[in-house]
Amino acid sequence: MRLRWKWIVVAGVAVATAAAAYGELVLDIRTPHASLAEFHGITSTVAIRLGDYQEAMRKKYGPDADTILTNPPARATTSVGGKVVEEATPPSTFADARGVFVIGPRGHLESTFPFQINPRVAPTSGTTGQPSAQSLKNRFSNNFPAKYLQFDDHDVLTDRCITLSESDFGWLGTLLRFRSGAFCVVFWKGASPSSMLVGVALADGDPWMRPFARRMCRWITATALARVAATDHEPLPDYAACMLVDRPDRSGAAQTMQAHVYDVRRDATLAYVN
Repeated sequence: MRLRWKWIVVAGVAVATAAAAYGELVLDIRTPHASLAEFHGITSTVAIRLGDYQEAMRKKYGPDADTILTNPPARATTSVGGKVVEEATPPSTFADARGVFVIGPRGHLESTFPFQINPRVAPTSGTTGQPSAQSLKNRFSNNFPAKYLQFDDHDVLTDRCITLSESDFGWLGTLLRFRSGAFCVVFWKGASPSSMLVGVALADGDPWMRPFARRMCRWITATALARVAATDHEPLPDYAACMLVDRPDRSGAAQTMQAHVYDVRRDATLAYVN
């Protein structure tokens, strides 16, 4: 009986430990929640690496192999002497994310933040109209209430951009196989002016990292926030958004991109916006 109770205690400790780890690393339960609401629309583009594919085909079929690209969908066709020898989907990589975040008090969302970010190269600070208001209206008019798309290019300014690399995260960067990231402060100059730090990060952490994306995005966002604060003496942005892409060179990477949004408190801590 004593041995049985011992095993019950051990099993109970194991369950409790697993539950605590799940709450800490997956749900990130200790992070406070903000009494705000948000919704967003995000789209992305991919870059076709036709040059790499063409080189591989010439190694396989000889120097006379010629590859052309047709789309949609993207399809690479390789011919030798006018005869098709291979057709395949060419390799691609995640290029950028673009879209819009809308955020504010529940029942009164009031700030709009369009963005277009290449995670490998920070946009030029002080730009307007990237992406253009019209392109966002064309893309999201069927998904967004019209009132949130009633702005023009001069209502938004992208400023204070920084890039991140593996070295910014120490052991965590190595564990994630962090590749690159870019974050910019976007200023909304319409009604109820405010600002949001928006960023995209790439990592090759394999599928295991996806359940932990929520916690990882908070770490990445906090690091970006500190970097931005160090480059400027302006007040901290009011909000922040992180988009994390797993293995950007694989097909379908954009579909697994996860976005997490935060309220930035005056002490630079982050609170989740549900």
